[in-house]
Parts: sequence; structure tokens; C-alpha cells
Amino acid sequence: MWVTSALGNADITFIGTDPAEHEDNAWKVVRVLQGQGGSSLFVKCHLESKNLRVDVFFGPNRDAVHVIDKQSLEIVKTLRPAPGKTAAHLEFTRDGRYALLSIWDMDGALVVYDADTLEEVKRLPMKKPSGRYNVYNKITRSRGTSH
Repeated sequence: MWVTSALGNADITFIGTDPAEHEDNAWKVVRVLQGQGGSSLFVKCHLESKNLRVDVFFGPNRDAVHVIDKQSLEIVKTLRPAPGKTAAHLEFTRDGRYALLSIWDMDGALVVYDADTLEEVKRLPMKKPSGRYNVYNKITRSRGTSH
């Protein structure tokens, strides 16, 4: 499955990518979810996580991050870690245990969530944190993990 967000609208599109196991859905749109207005910039997942994350980087709901169940393809929760401030730059730790999220503001933070319970574990104050928090996931390109 391939998931992409759209610049310019709130669509979150799921595309089948496994012609060997799912020939009927191969290279076809299998689902489109509507996010909360505005458009997204980042979609992130990890092989060990049951959910994926999609931000709402642009627009009035830029403080929202959708958590989508990978089996049902439904939004199961919308996180708002800092109302009114942009939430972005989603990453998972190497083992997928924690999900990291930036509050992209001069009075921002790096927020650490338990990837399974979706509970906030820690908040590290930072000025407009951006970047790649997990180099391992970027260089290994393991199956089922966003890069």
C-alpha cells in the first residue's frame, strides 16, 4: 500500500501496490480519506506500528495530525499537541516504539508519543524544530517504514 497526501486539498489517498498478492487493486486508488481542511506535507509510518500519521501542515487546522489505522484505513484519532501552532515533521524511532512530532514554532517543541497508546511521553522545548530525528530509518529503507 502506498499513501500520499495532497498539496492543495485535504485528500489522503491509498494506492494498492502489490500486484502479486492483490492483483485487483494493483496500482489503483483503493481509498480516499478527507483530512481536516488544508493540505498535508508529511505521511509517516513504521513497520512495527499499527498506525500511520498524516499532518495538516497548511491551512486553519495546521495544528492537527491524523492517526490512521493501517488495517481499517480509518482516522482513529486526531492529535493536537499545541493548539494554533503547526504540527509537522513526523518520525518514528528506529524500533517504532515512539513517534516524534515537531511543534514548528519559535516557542515550539519536539513531542514524543508512545506509538501504540498515542499518549505523550515527553516534550522537549525547542525553537522551530525541523529535521530528521531517525537517521537509521532514512538510510536502511526497511519495508513498511517511511523514508
